[in-house]
Amino acid sequence: MDSKEVADLIKAHVGDVRIVSERRLFATSDKQRFRDLLPALKVAGVTHLSMITGVDRGNAVEVIYHFDCQPAILNLKISLSKDDLKIFTITDIFPGAVLYERDLMEMLGVKVEGHPDPQRLFLPDDWPEGAHPLRKEFERESK
Repeated sequence: MDSKEVADLIKAHVGDVRIVSERRLFATSDKQRFRDLLPALKVAGVTHLSMITGVDRGNAVEVIYHFDCQPAILNLKISLSKDDLKIFTITDIFPGAVLYERDLMEMLGVKVEGHPDPQRLFLPDDWPEGAHPLRKEFERESK
């Protein structure tokens, strides 16, 4: 699919999309609608989720799904209010998301609902509950 075809598909499901270059697309959605797009992407031949990243923006956490749409890269951004840091898993559609979603839960405190394996990935077992090291308000102990 070329960038325009991917953009048209996104517009039909979630709305806002920008074609930044021939090979780079940025889309935004809300957490209720973004999953509607994912099966359509798969049917259109987009089968590779490159990664999921999370960014603490102060009053919200952005969750960005990066898809390889050959030849374009799609970055799909969902902004979650820190008052409601919940999003539904995509592992049923893209099984490779399992580790990335665990990273979101552990490092940023995003609750990924329906996740098949929500145990810790990187942090030790004795790490304090509710302490998420990639959050802006995280306090590091001085030694």
